[in-house]
Amino acid sequence: MDTLAEKTFWVMRHGRPDLPSNPFFMDRDSFNRFLASYDLAAISNVETARLARLYQRFPVPDLVVCSDLPRAHATAKLFGRTAPITVDPIFREIPIRLPDEPTLFLRSLWPAEVWWSYLRVNWFRNQGPEGKILSRRRGDEAIRHLRQYQQDYSRIALVSHAGFITLLVTMMHQEHQIQGPLLPSIRFGRPTLYRWLK
Repeated sequence: MDTLAEKTFWVMRHGRPDLPSNPFFMDRDSFNRFLASYDLAAISNVETARLARLYQRFPVPDLVVCSDLPRAHATAKLFGRTAPITVDPIFREIPIRLPDEPTLFLRSLWPAEVWWSYLRVNWFRNQGPEGKILSRRRGDEAIRHLRQYQQDYSRIALVSHAGFITLLVTMMHQEHQIQGPLLPSIRFGRPTLYRWLK
């Protein structure tokens, strides 16, 4: 059997979710509703066609692993084509939600990017449904899952979510486990190739 160092894997963010445009300014409740809708959304017919064309340039992997959210599973089927698919919830996105605290900031209308920035700061401060410490613990377990899947297949693909794949790749680079770009592409559906070092 090949050693792990002779094997490669693609990492990619899911395709663009099929969601209506949001207003420029949103309050806390509307932004939280948007987050919930995002997790339920699959991908549109237009996005499906775009990804099908894009993925024709890539080899069919031996296995595709994806999170259990609809947008990731739909993307995995497109990238995999004839490859088997394994759905693994450990590769879900880092869960986020604006808190119900009665502060002036949280009662105000803000552009979506302000809310995203607030959530990022909270994550680094180890707050929210899953702060940095819990995300890294889940990341360690997810890397063990990925290495286990790779034992039986030479070329695999992982379809996950922007925040979580960025965390995984950062952790694997910090531990000198992989060779490839320091950060994966977080463009919708764009694969980034990595090779195991050990």
